[in-house]
Amino acid sequence: MSYEWPPRITEMGDIVKNYIDSGMPLSIADESGVISQLEQDFAKLHGMKYALAVSSGTMALYSAFFAIGLVPGDEVICTSYSYHATAAPLLHLGVRIVFCDVEIETGNIDVSKIEPLITSKTKAIVTNDQWGHPCDKDWICGICKNYGLKYVEDCSHAHFAMYKGKYTGTFGDVSCFSLQGRKLLSGGEGGILMTNNQDIYERAVLLGHNLKRPAQSVKNELYKPLERTGFGLKLRMHPLAALIADYQLNHFCFNWIKTRTETLDYFQDKLAGTFLLPMETKEYVTSMGAWYGFMPRIKSGYEIDRTHFSLWMKNKGLETSVPKSKPLTEYEIFYPEKFQIGSFEKASVLKCENANRYHESIISFPTFSFNEYELIDKYIASIYQYMEDFL
Repeated sequence: MSYEWPPRITEMGDIVKNYIDSGMPLSIADESGVISQLEQDFAKLHGMKYALAVSSGTMALYSAFFAIGLVPGDEVICTSYSYHATAAPLLHLGVRIVFCDVEIETGNIDVSKIEPLITSKTKAIVTNDQWGHPCDKDWICGICKNYGLKYVEDCSHAHFAMYKGKYTGTFGDVSCFSLQGRKLLSGGEGGILMTNNQDIYERAVLLGHNLKRPAQSVKNELYKPLERTGFGLKLRMHPLAALIADYQLNHFCFNWIKTRTETLDYFQDKLAGTFLLPMETKEYVTSMGAWYGFMPRIKSGYEIDRTHFSLWMKNKGLETSVPKSKPLTEYEIFYPEKFQIGSFEKASVLKCENANRYHESIISFPTFSFNEYELIDKYIASIYQYMEDFL
């Protein structure tokens, strides 16, 4: 028995074939069909007014940053530990990225370190919910209110995770989700933006849509001259991606969340007594939702060569690895003197020591989702054997 993700949905091939054989559209330029249905279903589940499907989570973030009105020279405070797409779209808008260090326990933005980074040029804060663990939404919303800042939530790891009983993606001015193939909710590729703000929604529509969609979705007369062209880009989701994602959403997503939670809670409990700490959850976390990754930390006092451990486990047929995603401050794309994008000026990259410490302490295990208890027991037995042989 081995871990596999994404799971095979036996009927999905027939669903896609029937859609095509029925002559359903493979390009949708207006607010209709399977794309509109996915948007409506996703917004309704979150209690939000607007949802906009796009080609990827990265483009959802780009659309969000554009839609809130960022311009060259503005500053945005960003978590320093995430997938690079949480921040990289800002470079293409000429926005100066100010990285904020993270909590050593969760890898999420350390909210206590945000305010000293705020300047007269700061216009927004963007956070992620690392591995599905919500960051401290109340604290961030309070800061944004006090300083008149926009809040962009990158929820790409955290579909239906809950902070104090409320879904992530419902706290910010705008939120973004990835539907890429490894996500719990997936269309293969795709993304969704959500907001309750009509202007943000309309600007996002106009950025990545043209022809019929703006005429239907955009009500502000100010944007009437852009009805045919939009702002010039095409970021539409493919209808087959919407078909797959909406079917998963309505038939599998919440059952998968339930069994993933049960399974990883079992794994968490079994880690007691090993050199690994269970993933910490703060008191405000109601649910880890999609729980995108399972990344226990090495306990303080243990000297573990993560590469040696991962190779040793691999030789036993057990998948583990050193996480490949580094702190954002380690990527040269963000360095002022490297890889210029247009004539935009980049901000100096601040040192974020906790982000590095967090990254150096975690080990990636499969995100077991379907009660693979026997396999988990093999992992635990092998961890104890490693401790006996090498520690």
